[in-house]
Amino acid sequence: MAEAVLVPPVPRRPRASTRRQLAVVADLLLALLICLAGFGYGAYWMQVQEATWVVWVLHLFGVDSVSGVLPTRILIFREDGELLNAVVTASCSSILSVVGLTALTASVLRSRRWHAVAGLAVATVAVLIANHVRLLLSTVIGLQWGDGSLVLFHDWVGTLWNLAATLGGFLLMVCVTLPSSVRAEQDVAGRHTARRPSSWARPGLGYRLPELDQKAPVQGRNLAGLVHRFVLPRRVSRWLGARREAARIDYRIGHLPVDARRERVAALAADGLGAHTASLLAVATYEQDVTVLDALADAVAARQWEPVTNERVSSLRLWARGWKLSRAVQPAAPAPALPVPAPVAVAPVSRPAPRPGPTPRSFATPTPPTPDAEDPR
Repeated sequence: MAEAVLVPPVPRRPRASTRRQLAVVADLLLALLICLAGFGYGAYWMQVQEATWVVWVLHLFGVDSVSGVLPTRILIFREDGELLNAVVTASCSSILSVVGLTALTASVLRSRRWHAVAGLAVATVAVLIANHVRLLLSTVIGLQWGDGSLVLFHDWVGTLWNLAATLGGFLLMVCVTLPSSVRAEQDVAGRHTARRPSSWARPGLGYRLPELDQKAPVQGRNLAGLVHRFVLPRRVSRWLGARREAARIDYRIGHLPVDARRERVAALAADGLGAHTASLLAVATYEQDVTVLDALADAVAARQWEPVTNERVSSLRLWARGWKLSRAVQPAAPAPALPVPAPVAVAPVSRPAPRPGPTPRSFATPTPPTPDAEDPR
């Protein structure tokens, strides 16, 4: 008797919706962890530093009637002898805004990488300056008009000030992090060239000006250009420019004739598969001419010695291999049909009539005698 073989159950793969829910939960947990860790370890330090900064700035402007000898406190000595003890609490500090913006950057905007880091840095500096100005004004008002005015300004104007500073810091972070229309595809003159060809007009391919908009945008000076020109070393600037070029799609390729497209694709691949990877992938994805795709596959296959530096180069090589294999196993063209010869008319052949032969004899079969019913003898 054959024994039954137990087949282990095949584990079920999570669906796309389940994976998305897990990713969202992971982002929420990451944001919660950043908020708890940042507030737990940075709140007291931020309170001490902000109180010290306020006293230092007032001393810088010649106001000596304030003291920061006690941590997290600003001692205000008024002219009438009244002593005010202003405490910089956790709610007065900017630690809540800073950890909130950090959690938002890490959980939502981390795909922008260094742009997100730059946006967070600019927003943090702006929030710190705004909160520092609020504490300065509260201290000066308490020094001039006493305890009541300080509490009134702190509770009403300071709360709205803090809300506006946090919102402004968030908008500034988003403005620096996310790409603007000025960063779209441009030529040397600064004109946008992001008008996709009709075969490339798919969702998610970037910025596109309306077809009727004939006004060329003016490419002025910006912060990024000044940093690249006067701050960053030449080698670092070239490296950052090469990274941006590798992720840029040159839409002008789709508007060229077929022969020019083949030459352009070969020229882009000759610079290295990692130099113009996004443009080559766009050609492999949206090009419809077979000869252009053949030229791209040949150019990729000719550079097999290059190392695979990222997943986009790997995708490009896998596409080229699949395209070459699909072109090699295409069914052969059917053989031409052989011509059918025309029918030839054949004259009927007259055959001689058969000669009459002897008439066959018929032999009667003798019938046996029938016995009589009774013998008369």
